[in-house]
Amino acid sequence: MMPLSRDRLLAFAFAPAELLVALGPDATIAWAAGAFPARFGAPAEQFLGRKLSALIAAADHPALEAALRAAAFAGRLPPVALRLADAAQTLFSVAALALPGMEPQLCVSLGPLPAAVPASPAAAEPGAGIRQAAEGRLRAGAPACLGLLDVPADAPDPVPTLRQVSGALAVGRIAPGRYGVLGETGLDVAEVAAAVKTLVSAAGGDGGAVRGTALPLAAGGLSPGQAVRALRLALARFACGGTAGLASGPTSTANAPGADATCAATGLAVLVAEAGAEAQAIRRVIADHRFRLAYQPVVALSDGAVHHYEALLRPDPSAAGPRSTQEFVTVAEAVGLAEELDLAVVTDVLVQLARAPLTPLAANVSGLSLQSAPFRARLLEMLRPHGGGSLLIEFTETAEIEDVPAAAETLRKLRAAGVPVCLDDFGAGGAAFRYLRAFKADYVKIDGAFVRSAEASPRDRDLVASMIDAARRAGAATIAEMVETESQARLMRELGVTYGQGWLFGRPRGRAELA
Repeated sequence: MMPLSRDRLLAFAFAPAELLVALGPDATIAWAAGAFPARFGAPAEQFLGRKLSALIAAADHPALEAALRAAAFAGRLPPVALRLADAAQTLFSVAALALPGMEPQLCVSLGPLPAAVPASPAAAEPGAGIRQAAEGRLRAGAPACLGLLDVPADAPDPVPTLRQVSGALAVGRIAPGRYGVLGETGLDVAEVAAAVKTLVSAAGGDGGAVRGTALPLAAGGLSPGQAVRALRLALARFACGGTAGLASGPTSTANAPGADATCAATGLAVLVAEAGAEAQAIRRVIADHRFRLAYQPVVALSDGAVHHYEALLRPDPSAAGPRSTQEFVTVAEAVGLAEELDLAVVTDVLVQLARAPLTPLAANVSGLSLQSAPFRARLLEMLRPHGGGSLLIEFTETAEIEDVPAAAETLRKLRAAGVPVCLDDFGAGGAAFRYLRAFKADYVKIDGAFVRSAEASPRDRDLVASMIDAARRAGAATIAEMVETESQARLMRELGVTYGQGWLFGRPRGRAELA
């Protein structure tokens, strides 16, 4: 093991620690010391060359990845609460400090919390952790199986039971009465469903109402970005319709005792192929503008003054194709219609701006569209008669951007044309800090799941503080979305957020109601 230098000792001294780790340029453990035998039953040397995630519980890997990206961007990580991968999944405080120009490059300290903190955010977005864990497996090309379960609404919480599943990597609630467990490819979803049926029946419920489906997470010829979009489509359909919503898709069901529900087939490619049948219906909705835009105010947290309105897509419920906004956009992205949809939305926003030029409006554009040279040319051509005016473009990081230079060129030309850009849903996906480095953004919108959970979860409050600090260093103002209470607004203001959006300040409204 390498010697511990005086500078490294000073770096570790900023926080009490039980475990000390130094990461090399490849983010693997290059140096380790502390109570490893007591915590993990193995000496520190056995962890050399492994990822830091080997020390952290699988369910907290998405939070760990977000924290490390923040540390890489800002040079330090204030203490964040994460669970260890020990038998008790002990909640620890994890902090880090970068040492520029030195090897290893990042010093990490892990120590017990001084007081009890909830292991999971009370108001966290349903399914966020398991969704991010599943997406991470797809991006890494690591095959896995996602078991999806329908559970009666009045049943006991099945999450503790699901955590006992052999080989479970992550578990979580995806929607009310709908749960997921991520495991290796051999995950037996029939066995998982049987365990939950037993739990429900023991509590006097209808165990026969438990349904299970196995969704294999293998790209099957799709690019990583396409596979992630297919997964989001599957989860959107499961959230809306449960296992029945996937019955005609790529999964095998575990409804009958002893059913074979292991992940043996490549499902995501089949799902995309079947979604292609909806392409014509969606294309007609887009071409005929069978949708409306609802406008929600974004206000200054200092005085409540409206800064701009965001245009939110609302599909026509009487039109063919997906009815919910989430599924409509997800299917459009999966079948290659993101550019057509985005141009249609921008067209309607420009029409509204022509009617009320003094009311700034934000239009959403998919990260997929940003990578397209034809889309860039058409968008700039549409903007030319209007100038920058009062338009703002929001792009989301949840749609994986594979051609970063092309997307950066689109954003550069938008800003040169006088159109500010906003990085939406910051923190919701896996590339937030990478995009903040690659793209010049005028605004960063913090994902509402973190805003909602920051009050109850010190871990999420610390992550929000890291996001705000990173945005400030990048020269971007911050917007907190889904602000619903005065206490949330006060906390965001205290943390340094400039603007807020949510029901506290106004629900989406029709264009006739705009100020």
